[in-house]
Amino acid sequence: MKRLLMLLAVVVLVGAGSYGAARLLWPAPPTDEDLVAWLRREFDLTTKQAAAVEKLHRDYLPVCSNHCAIIVATREKLAEKPGDAALLAEALRLKKACQQITLAHVREVATHMSAEEGRRFLSLVEPRITRHDHQGVFGLK
Repeated sequence: MKRLLMLLAVVVLVGAGSYGAARLLWPAPPTDEDLVAWLRREFDLTTKQAAAVEKLHRDYLPVCSNHCAIIVATREKLAEKPGDAALLAEALRLKKACQQITLAHVREVATHMSAEEGRRFLSLVEPRITRHDHQGVFGLK
């Protein structure tokens, strides 16, 4: 029994030490709340550019949330009626519409950056948007 307790204590200490070391070496990923701060830092935005991007981001959040809700609802219906051709077509249409609207949004964001940084921004985010499968939260970072 004493060995088991000793082994358990060692395992807990090693796990806690590993977690602490990992947190020190790899900081937590940025959250959505600091997306504009990340954009500002990563793409060298001026105060004016950051304010414009932040407004676009705030204005787009409800649009994105609405798309997600509609896509989830369609997937739930599709789960109830697998193979329903009309629902499959609707799910595909919604995904494409969401991608197009999101691409338009990020392209508008890019217009508020310098030309070089805007191109770099789009080269990073456009492929992520086109590959996004709507199975989880989308993030630009």
